[in-house]
Amino acid sequence: MFRFAAIGLWAAMAFAQNEPFKPKPPVEVDTALRARVQEFFDLHVKGQFRKAEELVAEDTKEFFYTRNKPKYLSCDLSRIDYTDNFTKANAVMVCEMYIMMPGFADHPMKVPTPSAWKLENGKWVWWVDQDALRNTPWGRMTAGAFPEKGAPPAPPSFASIPTNADFLFKQIQLDRNSVSLKVGEKAEIVITNTAPGVMSLSLPPGGPKEIEAKLDKLNLMAGATATLTLIAAKGAKSGVINLQVDQTLQILPVQVTILEGALPEKVAPPAAPSVASQPASAGVLAKQLKLDRSSLRLKVGGTAKIVITNTAPEPVSISIPTDGPKAIIAKLDRLKLPAGAKATLTLSAAKGAKSGAVEVQVDQTMELLPIQVTIVK
Repeated sequence: MFRFAAIGLWAAMAFAQNEPFKPKPPVEVDTALRARVQEFFDLHVKGQFRKAEELVAEDTKEFFYTRNKPKYLSCDLSRIDYTDNFTKANAVMVCEMYIMMPGFADHPMKVPTPSAWKLENGKWVWWVDQDALRNTPWGRMTAGAFPEKGAPPAPPSFASIPTNADFLFKQIQLDRNSVSLKVGEKAEIVITNTAPGVMSLSLPPGGPKEIEAKLDKLNLMAGATATLTLIAAKGAKSGVINLQVDQTLQILPVQVTILEGALPEKVAPPAAPSVASQPASAGVLAKQLKLDRSSLRLKVGGTAKIVITNTAPEPVSISIPTDGPKAIIAKLDRLKLPAGAKATLTLSAAKGAKSGAVEVQVDQTMELLPIQVTIVK
């Protein structure tokens, strides 16, 4: 049973290799598949395997006859990823079951359970690519020759088998699980995938509204990293931001502590006789930066340019925050503008771009100049 759960986790990692901006399936296709998947696993819960056989592909029936039939207590559909123009799919169910391993025999666990499906004669059927089963996290398994005589080969060592299920929940590592912020500040947490396959991340709803949380990527290849950016907005209170690992349904909490006092604003010096020589104060400096337009429309693959002019009597530093729309690429040709100078902001819409606001930040005062980008077909 433990072997089954371990293989299931590995398969779930492999199934997670999906693109974040795939088109949605036709409603009737998705509805039909969801019904078949739920029916198939419900029959396993009831122990009605002969009926479940009717939902198995022809090339997989022999495999279905000979494989172990796990006893599920309950199963709920978690996700579906479609491939091959919606003719194949990988589904992940969360099934409650007993795991026959030390410390867990008396306590059922919820285990992510993957399954593959394809259309056969117009109906969705459960199937297994039996050649792909030879691919494991430790390489491709090849059967050796069976010994003709002598003692049978020694059984595999169990020394490397975990004695508890903690290994399932150590695949995603955070460089820290708590941060302290003042209002207006931001912090970044680096997330590393130590699993042998792709892992998917998400931010469940319900976190503190005044603490903004954004991931720079949702799917992590083996060994890759992602960045979680946390920003404390006005009125932010201490709370917990939860990061979810989709394959294991694990929740990684990050404690955010809001410190008293906002970031100090840049205070203007006493007025000098010449108004023109006064540095601009916070709340005013951003008004000295003029955009030739504050909104634009882009097609995927298209680019647009916005000219930024510094009309202030002093140099201004600008930058692009890292938490803008992911598929909209923003680049500045210069970051420091002397009085009267101009900079060019180039915006490009990559594949999967969505409408959103790209912001230009005035570094001296942390003010933001929003530019609304509307993606059109």
